[in-house]
Amino acid sequence: MLEINQIIKELLQLHDCVIFPNLGGFVAQYSPANFDEKKSVLSPPHKQILFNKNLVNNDGLLVNAIAQKNNISYENAIESLSDILLEINKNLKTQNQYDFQGIGILYNYEGVLNFKQKSNNLLSSSYGLMPLNIDEFKMSNKSEKVIDLNSSKYIKTQIKNLALAASVMLVIFYSAWIPIQTQLLKQDGEFNYSDLNPFTFKKENLVAIEDVKFQHPKKEIKSIQPIDKTSEKSSSIILKSKLKNNLKPTVSISNQSSNETYEVVIGSFSNEINAKNMIIKLNNKGISARKLKKENKLFRISVGKFLNKNNAKKLQKSIRKRYKISSWILTK
Repeated sequence: MLEINQIIKELLQLHDCVIFPNLGGFVAQYSPANFDEKKSVLSPPHKQILFNKNLVNNDGLLVNAIAQKNNISYENAIESLSDILLEINKNLKTQNQYDFQGIGILYNYEGVLNFKQKSNNLLSSSYGLMPLNIDEFKMSNKSEKVIDLNSSKYIKTQIKNLALAASVMLVIFYSAWIPIQTQLLKQDGEFNYSDLNPFTFKKENLVAIEDVKFQHPKKEIKSIQPIDKTSEKSSSIILKSKLKNNLKPTVSISNQSSNETYEVVIGSFSNEINAKNMIIKLNNKGISARKLKKENKLFRISVGKFLNKNNAKKLQKSIRKRYKISSWILTK
């Protein structure tokens, strides 16, 4: 079926009329170039295809073209054309239209046979030319704004934007850093204004404190000229005992109406072995530590128990100052 459409299309390029026997004739009329002011469309010269249902007599043009194209006899070409005509009439009855591809559509409207052209330009002198929309070629009057990157105004604007972005980033940093790196949000946590400086404050991880390397407190000791080895040894023993006594917490015996106690907790561990290893490390540094009863699947390490909260805070401050170790107070 596509072959008959192509044959009719080729014939319309060379002739002004092509008759389909017992159906009608396709009439090609010359149409000059035209400009539509409303749509701003310029149409080139072309052939306007019409359909005349009264031109049904066979002039032999289409039949001969089919016979030559398929290398068949004239009678066989007529039979092939009759079969195509049956299919066209069937489509007109069932679908009310038939599509001659590349040419146009034949359709029934209120019992009248009509034709609508749907083809490219079939005029040989302007074959293939399409209508043009003039609006697509109009120059835009909008002037683009050009920014001089070397101008002082542009540089000042960029500096202001960078300063604003830096101040916003600083506020966001402090908003996230203060609650994480200080004890501001912890219950009974100790907070100093010096903690707001991110370059001086350093807090160790309480959960993974077994990985912390402790630093010995720097303490100036005046050199003593030993009289003999015995006196030198005894002086060392006295010095160690003083250091241990300074770090060993004492339970306050002050009378209080409340029965609450305050534990200075260094860390919490889910693994009991890690908790024991932490106690050994603290004892080696001269800090008396013990493991509390397991709560919430955690083993807490305490370095002192007090009846007075102020005494607990003093020990907490002393450990942080000497060993750079953070701690918190557990109230029971």
